[in-house]
Amino acid sequence: MTQSIEVVIPVHDPARPVARGIASVLEQRSELAACGVELRVTVVLHNLATDSLSRGPGFTAGPPGAAGVSYLSHSDGVPSPAGPRNFALNRSTADYLSFLDSDDYLEPGSLLSWWEVAEKHHAAAVIAPLRTPEGNILAAPRIRPSKPRVLHPLRDGLAYRSVPYGLLRRESLQAVGFGYTEGILTGEDLEPTLRLWFRSGPICYPYGAPAYRQTDDSGPARVTSSIRPLRQEFAWLENLLEADWLRQATTPERRAIAHKILRVHGIGALLRRADAPGFLGDPPLWDSEESLYWRELATRVMSLAGGSIPSISRRDANFLQAAGAASDLRQLQVLTAGYRASGRSGELLTPRKLDSLSNDSIIRHYVKERLRGWTGVFRAPPAAT
Repeated sequence: MTQSIEVVIPVHDPARPVARGIASVLEQRSELAACGVELRVTVVLHNLATDSLSRGPGFTAGPPGAAGVSYLSHSDGVPSPAGPRNFALNRSTADYLSFLDSDDYLEPGSLLSWWEVAEKHHAAAVIAPLRTPEGNILAAPRIRPSKPRVLHPLRDGLAYRSVPYGLLRRESLQAVGFGYTEGILTGEDLEPTLRLWFRSGPICYPYGAPAYRQTDDSGPARVTSSIRPLRQEFAWLENLLEADWLRQATTPERRAIAHKILRVHGIGALLRRADAPGFLGDPPLWDSEESLYWRELATRVMSLAGGSIPSISRRDANFLQAAGAASDLRQLQVLTAGYRASGRSGELLTPRKLDSLSNDSIIRHYVKERLRGWTGVFRAPPAAT
């Protein structure tokens, strides 16, 4: 064998369908071996006793000793996949790594397709087509309709893909100091993924290749499903804002990242709180303390952008600012209703009309989205049944 791929699967719950994920990887061994590529699977038992293998229904198809499968134990007491992922990454000797969540799986032929693209372009990373639980291929990142062989961080909107699903060249990860952010409950992949996209080397997308398949089989215990105070939800932002590579980034790079943070993570957080049912005894979803933190957060992100984001839409800009003056949940809900009812011009136009056609604007995004559909940027083989 001249190349090697290691697929890392952290698992913190023995009831997760990890055997399905293992099988979806091992089924691809023969076709990779025919190309001289050795395939390994590393399952990291995260905060689990080793006897989980014998009593967990998720492991029934992947017992210890299965060819090509290794089991490691990692205990850190933190309900985040960052620790076990870093543990496996630091031990790996493979040429490429691919991280697979324990409730997800890979579609047949995916690894070979991704590997061929990585080798052809000496890619630091190949971004996987991502099939959602609904069966659709996620239209992200915002790749140009021309389907470039190597993606550009700004022109192809790499900030809009926040997780490094796909195939990652290990030497490129080491070169940029890639490592998941430990000690936080969510967002552990945001800073390292952006660093990888913006600073590592050629990033590619395997047009027409089989996908990474997400599922909704994680159950109610999934860490990212609950609403926590903003300070906890955005703990990952502290690590990002302090990153040297981002401090030294160009203004267009910092603006693109700041726009994505506010538009996706920021507005997403506001809408979830306005829509969530409140329960007696729960921490307040929105109060004066949350409002104060939101103002501080928005100010810091705008500072990252150099004080302005020309491409932001009017309705986004107005909503983001007004939320900082909402002192209770009812006020936030009123603002949310107004945000959703805003007219087409508020959605498409920027505060300065001349900026409405800038690269990251909503108008440009919608035009490119239509063109991407025509050129088949996110076309993929039908989902395996």
